[in-house]
Amino acid sequence: MKITVVVLLSILIGGSPLFALEHQINVVRKGGNLYWAEVEKIYIQTEYCLESSSTAAALLQMEGDSGEITFSASGLKCDVKIIYGHTQLDAGEYLIKVSREDDNWYGLVAKNMALKTNGCFSLVDDMQARLQINEDGTGTLFLSEADEECLVEGVYSKGELQKKQ
Repeated sequence: MKITVVVLLSILIGGSPLFALEHQINVVRKGGNLYWAEVEKIYIQTEYCLESSSTAAALLQMEGDSGEITFSASGLKCDVKIIYGHTQLDAGEYLIKVSREDDNWYGLVAKNMALKTNGCFSLVDDMQARLQINEDGTGTLFLSEADEECLVEGVYSKGELQKKQ
């Protein structure tokens, strides 16, 4: 028992990082649990994050698909649910299932993708929808059951934090 505790303590004291990748970033709050990092061009979706700043310096730490974001001014730590980077879908029409994840943010069910919308407020969960994508990557999300049509500003897919060069 003592050996296990000593080894664990040695690892922790030895300064081994708990996360493989760490980045100092600046974020802008875009929703209750959604932050935009302009320089990195990523959205960070958190879980139950109560950081009240609209803009903040933060430390983003990731290990594979899991991680946390620590806001410098408040010291608040929040779990990171997923990181999204911009992706380009071919122009056309898609039948999809969506769930509202946050303000103007709809996840594509079982796809690790999301839509950034404008003025879309339907509280939908696992709902059939139609997505029309234009050549420029924008489009329209048709939520027929909710009788709503929303502007799509972009399509995002699961991203990964890259090591700094």
